[in-house]
Amino acid sequence: MGLSKASLRQTVLSNNLANFNTPGFKRSDVVDNPSFARELARAQTSGLRRTHAKHLPGLAGRGVQGFSVVQDPTTTMRTDGNNVDVDRERVLLLENQLYYESLIDAVSRKLGQLRSVIGEGRR
Repeated sequence: MGLSKASLRQTVLSNNLANFNTPGFKRSDVVDNPSFARELARAQTSGLRRTHAKHLPGLAGRGVQGFSVVQDPTTTMRTDGNNVDVDRERVLLLENQLYYESLIDAVSRKLGQLRSVIGEGRR
């Protein structure tokens, strides 16, 4: 879920920068979905049966996401109604890129560990 969120956020932030000179454009961002936590808690207490110990209870096939894209219509940076701050967007892009790369590194290390276990430690 973290990689999906970071990938979507990269797209959204890039779109903000691409529309820096578009009059009336309002920036968007990816935020955590507060209903996700409620839905997860509800699913865990619903009494549904899991078919595998590692599955999340009650969420299979429901399409529940822990994040969503929201637009910020409340602010304005310029007289034409655009609210994209190029410097802020660049910082957010860099922050998101570092987050994405750290997730990729963690996944790569975990896969390396699994390969080592499968190969009984031989390379």
